[in-house]
Amino acid sequence: MVQTVWKHHIAEHFEDGTVLTDASPAIGSTVFTDYDNMVNYLKRDGRRWYIAELDVDETEIEPFDNGYMATIKVIKKPKKEYKYLCLN
Repeated sequence: MVQTVWKHHIAEHFEDGTVLTDASPAIGSTVFTDYDNMVNYLKRDGRRWYIAELDVDETEIEPFDNGYMATIKVIKKPKKEYKYLCLN
């Protein structure tokens, strides 16, 4: 079954050119499986973030015990490039 997940990355890396907005997340990186929980998590962190949506098959992620995060097990191109997430 295909589902949407969200990959997050620190805004400054996009703004200084370290990471391109069409980059694919690395195997083993963390993704969020629930958008609202992601927003709350990133707000608590206090930094600025860019996010991208990815469509994954359930076999392409390994869920965390918390129920809203997972590890991605494949290189997957985002549906659209990373965009700044306004948390204000």
